[in-house]
Amino acid sequence: MVSTTEKINTRSGVEIVAEKRELDGHIEVSLRIKARTECLLHWGLSPRSRSQWQIPPRSLWPEGTRAFGETAVQTPFITHNNEGRIVIRLEYSSNFSVIAFVLFFPEEDRWDNNHGKNYYIYLAKPIKTSPEAPALSGLAEEVIGVEMSRNSWTLMHRFNLCHDLLERVGDNVEGLALLFVWLRFSALRQLDWQRNYNTQPRELSHAMDRLTLRLADIYTGEPASRALIRLMLTTLGRGGEGQRIRDEILEIMHRHHIKEVCGTFMEEWHQKMHNNTTPDDIIICEAYLEFLRTDGDRGVFYRTLEARGVTKERLESFDRPLKTPPDFVPHLKEGLIHDFEHFLKTLKSIHSGCDLESAINCARGSLDGEMHGLLDFVWQHRDDPHMPVEDVIEKVTEARLRLNELLKNARCVRDLLFLDLALEAFFRTLVERNIHKHLSGDQLVELISMALQSFCLSHDNDEIARCFLHWERLKGTPRFGQEWSLHAEAVLDRLGRALGSFTDHYHQLLQPKAELLGHAFHADSWTIDLFSEEVVRGSALFVLSILLRHIHPVLRETAHLGNWQVISRGRAMGRVQIVEILRSMQAKSFDDPTIIIAEKVIGNEEIPEGVTAVVTPDMTDIASHVAIRARNAQVLFATCYDPETIALLKSLKGRLLHITVDATGEVVFEEGTDEASATPSKIKPVRCEVPRPHFTVYAISSPDFVEGSVGGKSINQTRLLGQLPEWIDLPVSVALPFGVFEKVLTEGLNLEIARHYEGLLRQVDDKPNDVLVDLRKAILALEAPKELISSLRDVMEVAGLVWPRDWENAWMCIKRVWASKWNERAFLSRKAREICHEDLFMAVLIQEVIEAEYAFVIHTVNPITDNRDELYAEVVLGLGETLVGNYPGRALSFTCRKKAAEPHLLAYPGKSIGLYGSGLIFRSDSNGEDLAGYAGAGLYDSVMLNPPRQVRLDYAQEPIVWDEGFRREILVAIAKIGVLIENASGSPQDIEGVYARGQYRVVQTRPQVGIENG
Repeated sequence: MVSTTEKINTRSGVEIVAEKRELDGHIEVSLRIKARTECLLHWGLSPRSRSQWQIPPRSLWPEGTRAFGETAVQTPFITHNNEGRIVIRLEYSSNFSVIAFVLFFPEEDRWDNNHGKNYYIYLAKPIKTSPEAPALSGLAEEVIGVEMSRNSWTLMHRFNLCHDLLERVGDNVEGLALLFVWLRFSALRQLDWQRNYNTQPRELSHAMDRLTLRLADIYTGEPASRALIRLMLTTLGRGGEGQRIRDEILEIMHRHHIKEVCGTFMEEWHQKMHNNTTPDDIIICEAYLEFLRTDGDRGVFYRTLEARGVTKERLESFDRPLKTPPDFVPHLKEGLIHDFEHFLKTLKSIHSGCDLESAINCARGSLDGEMHGLLDFVWQHRDDPHMPVEDVIEKVTEARLRLNELLKNARCVRDLLFLDLALEAFFRTLVERNIHKHLSGDQLVELISMALQSFCLSHDNDEIARCFLHWERLKGTPRFGQEWSLHAEAVLDRLGRALGSFTDHYHQLLQPKAELLGHAFHADSWTIDLFSEEVVRGSALFVLSILLRHIHPVLRETAHLGNWQVISRGRAMGRVQIVEILRSMQAKSFDDPTIIIAEKVIGNEEIPEGVTAVVTPDMTDIASHVAIRARNAQVLFATCYDPETIALLKSLKGRLLHITVDATGEVVFEEGTDEASATPSKIKPVRCEVPRPHFTVYAISSPDFVEGSVGGKSINQTRLLGQLPEWIDLPVSVALPFGVFEKVLTEGLNLEIARHYEGLLRQVDDKPNDVLVDLRKAILALEAPKELISSLRDVMEVAGLVWPRDWENAWMCIKRVWASKWNERAFLSRKAREICHEDLFMAVLIQEVIEAEYAFVIHTVNPITDNRDELYAEVVLGLGETLVGNYPGRALSFTCRKKAAEPHLLAYPGKSIGLYGSGLIFRSDSNGEDLAGYAGAGLYDSVMLNPPRQVRLDYAQEPIVWDEGFRREILVAIAKIGVLIENASGSPQDIEGVYARGQYRVVQTRPQVGIENG
């Protein structure tokens, strides 16, 4: 059993002692405080610090715990002998690595949330393993055991052990990540480099040599491990001829007649390197050179040391300490500078594998004349202020491209890898060094191209590779016109999402291991908390993020875009509240008017009662369900693309804010002073107008669709029959009408389920969190009456729909539609609008899905401006769920004057994923989706018989992106569809459709929400 204890000193003065114990299959966290006053632990679980809290499962709640909202619980400290105690037990198999908490003092009605930063307890859990992987928790224990013992230990021992552990880890990514984290903590000086043992330089260099050669072998044989091997090599020296360190320092001393006398700086340093040379010697040498160049300024010597991570205290802590400051002998100055500059190269060649000069020199024997020329150019112009930065970076990129080919068949893989890593690091240095020089738009375009190529040379990432191909084609066209900039924004938005996903991947892979090992090593807190973030900052990814930050303002200006996209216009006042995910708030109801700043918007959320505005940096489709509901509720909803504005809004947390949209479409805001004028949005009650239906038949086809038997989706399709030209198709449709679900529930084979279902209904309003899940499970357990199966088969055959081969799968799809009556967002929406659950009936509309090339949504009145003479539409590749479901990324969007038929492009497509598929779809069609004044669409689920394929989209060859004539033809046709259906329906419409093989099909239409007829 492993046990660790830490003390947490809170802002309120309460000292918490947290003891963590690893038991079989569990982690037990015991929290103790001195019980001076009543105190509650307000807590939740999280996969990492500073991420969204999640409510703990009920099975983990300690005695006296109660829920507090949807993301946290409150637990009292149980008092005994003037000490309060809480014990929390977690399973190893859980996905949480952090207990996040604040304190609440109910007697004083006071909170302690660490000034908004919260408190965290990191859980030292074993690392998850696959069945065939080694026991990584045992691996971690072995590493911790040797590092934290007081036995003899040096860098040599660490490198030799790492070499041996590589054999046990094999190609397991989790194991390699653990070893990297260990080596990085060593490189950050968080572990002993020498303890009770003397290592000759040749022994240390041999250990480095052996380890780095082994890593190079893994790189060659295990492509999936290459990114981690590269990271591990950045923490190591190359090794090589370590004896040169001892020999050269003695030669320098003898050459300049420096006596080997105790009590002098040079002799102390010589003895230190003689017994234990480490990477610190590089910094000592650099500081000594600065000391010589400044004519013996000891202040410069110590400042140089400290700036590079070696304090005076560290010098004195060595086994062979450096206590004596260096002496300056004027007549030896130039000679010593010459010799120590050469000695510095020797130190770097052994201790710093990624040093550019050393890496070039070590790899030269494996390179041809062209590579020599490229590297000579790079080295000669590395600090040249007159050479354009993009010219140097172009040569660096060209050299890396050639290295990439050499690495496929090279014998000296290690030396080429170190050279590639050095060039990658130099690329990053060049960008960071020059980014402040107000680079032109064209320079930024070229640098982004080279940075993308550099990233792709280091990482196998399909999403970023596709962005690179798209950017390469785009940068070859005339730049910075309005459409070009719109196009560029779409590519770079996609790239930004990909970089975010890459960052999250490394955080999830590395951060738990850093927290496990870091706390066990007693590492500095900053090295633990910022571990994965600093790894990312040291990569090509960080270079890309810098370049994107600089080009976005240029593109938004040339594309004539502001910093805002308004999803729903309005005027709002309320107190600012910040959330990570809007969905986490949908069960809340605010008594006071509230403005939410939400980092993430899924797209199908309910907006809580009392919310007057939602602002997010997350891109939100105007056609998504949450956008429609915001417009219906007249809640201001906007996306802000400017990080500084988002940061300013967040800084106003808890303050009263007035926010509105000006005539240009920009959102303007100011702090409010008159709290009385701030009124929360009240959701108006809605009543189902359709009488409660009774069962008549199990299945009907579209000629029999009438009001009262099916919902608006089915009725609206029927009304369009014969109203549209031949080039616009309508799908063949059949339905299970209202009342079928209730009939199935009363059948004898389902009576036991029916009794259970009725019992759950009586509890659902009191305990929705538990009961909603059970209601859905009960519906999914229903069996189909034989009469339903035969009736549906007959109706489908007459209508021309193919009977599904797998009936059980089709039956499950039907039940999933029915069960969606009890999903959380639908339940909350009905509650908020006082729609009785028993008044909500669900028909199931069954249609054929065609393999769509494009899907579109049309609002026949522009929802952004409410202009009735102009429609707004969005287009995506594949099926439309990526659009209405707000899948990440831009849709192609445009407006069109109804009488002009000349589309005005607003955005190019940039979604990463397209959905493709065919077969049958079972659509929800309730009597509560298209009620007047109620945006109910999207609350209930539609299910495809064959789940659609997810395809990563490649826009580099996509016709709707590059063929202007083809694009205009499709957009004009979509605009005509909108006008025709609006005229046929007699009111503004929200239309969904698809395009495939030259044919347009209208999937569904409904009255446009938030637009009055007339």
